Parts: sequence; C-alpha cells; structure tokens
Amino acid sequence: MQDEPATRVSAPARIDWPADARGRLGLDDVRKVEAETRRFRALDYRYGGGRCSDAVAAHRLWASRLLGRDCDESVRRRLCTALADLTNLVGWTAFDDGRADLAHAAFDRALRLAGAGEDAVLVSNICYRKGRVFLHYDRPRQALGAFRRGERAAVSGGSPLMLSVLRANMAWAYARLGDSRQAIRWLGRAHAAFDESDLTDVPPYVAFFGETDLAAMAGTVHNELATTADPAYAGAAIIALTGVVDSYPCAMARSKALCLTMLATSHLVHGDADHSVRVADAVLTSAASMNSTRLADRLRPLWTQAHLRRANADARDLADRIADLRTAA
Repeated sequence: MQDEPATRVSAPARIDWPADARGRLGLDDVRKVEAETRRFRALDYRYGGGRCSDAVAAHRLWASRLLGRDCDESVRRRLCTALADLTNLVGWTAFDDGRADLAHAAFDRALRLAGAGEDAVLVSNICYRKGRVFLHYDRPRQALGAFRRGERAAVSGGSPLMLSVLRANMAWAYARLGDSRQAIRWLGRAHAAFDESDLTDVPPYVAFFGETDLAAMAGTVHNELATTADPAYAGAAIIALTGVVDSYPCAMARSKALCLTMLATSHLVHGDADHSVRVADAVLTSAASMNSTRLADRLRPLWTQAHLRRANADARDLADRIADLRTAA
C-alpha cells in the first residue's frame, strides 16, 4: 500500500474539552492534549515536519488556553508537562521545516512549561532538541552547551535513557569538531548509559531511542569522523548504518532516509562510488516525497563528497542530481 501524499495537515477547527459541573479542568482534558501530541508526532516521524508543523503550532495555541482554567495542583503540573511536550514538538517540526528561529522560540517556551511541570526528564529532552538545531546549522560548540545542560537535567530526573541520547549527540558534536578521541569517548558513555536504561516504560518523546537508534548514532559519529578526522572511520560507519537501515519501520521513514544519506556518504569516502549511488537512489526518492527541509539540507555532505570526486562519472551524476533536488526544494 502506498503512503498518503505528503501534503500539509490542517488543525481541527475546534476541540470540545470536557469539564465537570464546576467547569474545572480534569485529567480527561489533559489526556486529550497528550493524545493529539502523539498523533502529530507520528505524522512528523513518517512524513516530515513540513507535513504538520503549522497544524501543531495552531493546536498549541488552542491548547494553551487550558492554562486559564481552574484545576487541582497535580492536574496543573501534568497540564504544564503535556503542553511542554506539545510545544517541544512545535519546535521540532519547525526545525524540520527549516524554521530555526521559530524552533528555538518554541523550545525556550517548552523549557519554561516543563519547569512549571517539574519534569526534569522532559527538560533534558528539550535541551537535546535545541542542541540538534545548533548542530544542524554547524554550531557544534553551542550544541555541546545545550547537550550538557540536558545531561544535568537527565541526571536530576534519573533517566539513563535520556543520558544515552544526550551523550550520543555530544559524541556527534565532538565528531563535527574533528575531535575523534572525545567523540569515541562520549559514544562509549552513551552505550554505558543505554545498558542501564529501563525500556519498558519510557516517555513518548524519547520512545524513538532504542537499540536501532543507538546504532544509528554510532554510524553517524563514525560517518562524521570520516569527513572531519580520518577517512578510515568510514568502514565502521558503513557496518553500523547498513544494519540500521534495514531495521527502521515505515513509521520512521525520515530516520531511515537520514541514515541512508550518511551511508551513501561513507561509501563515497570509502572509495565505492557505485555502491554510494545505489544507496543514494533510495534517499533521493524519499527526499522528493517527504516534507522535510532538514532531510534536503542533510544531502549537502553527500553532495560535497560527490563533488570532490567529479572525475568519477557516477559521483558526478550523483552530485548533479542532489543539486537539482536541493534547488527544487
């Protein structure tokens, strides 16, 4: 069965929020916010942030009105957490849609809400996502600052899983800086934290991070090091990423496409242009049908490596195809 066309999703015009006879906010109201966040998150994973970023932002504006309702203190804390998670998703979809300023503004708002909800683990996740925006726009030192803040929050919240996420991304930031020693060190610490994690009950905003994603981060770090430190790291990247791309389900289409982009890059660095082109074919098909500016941006390192090898006909053709796709995007 084919996927739905990657058109934008519209927000519901109105949502009826149940209340008791006194008009007080109850847990059912909060659960509606949580359910809508889950729905939008699934759309983002599969079709890209451009599919739903406007709808998520519109829904957040509506849901934020619930803060004006009377409720018990425990309900208010859960509401703040739910709104923080929703606002976190607003930032992430804006980032994926190429709107970095809106993303940072949403993440800052989400941090305030998560603080009000007294949810340190969610704070750590928001810091991770804020750091990813910095890293995407080639600001690895600012990314490290955000990841370190998130690491402190994850320790405070007692979440080894978020520690693993943050440390793996710290490894990526160090790899971007070409610091192989620190990158490998933090990747090892990410694996150690993951081994201590309880995966039976995790918050929805970090449920994506299992063994497959940890392996993807290992491949990401080695792919980055292959271009910033030593081409010899490409071999390890190929091994890790080859296993990962076969493990992602259809619901994680964007994650798979991002890994295929890095796998194609590592094959080029490894000297196998033919194999790189075959891998890149799947990426270019996904990029053309997915509403993700971030995915289009992440083709640039692959273009760079192909352009450097323009003497090879396969590499030259690949560079031209990527240039055409990015121009169209």
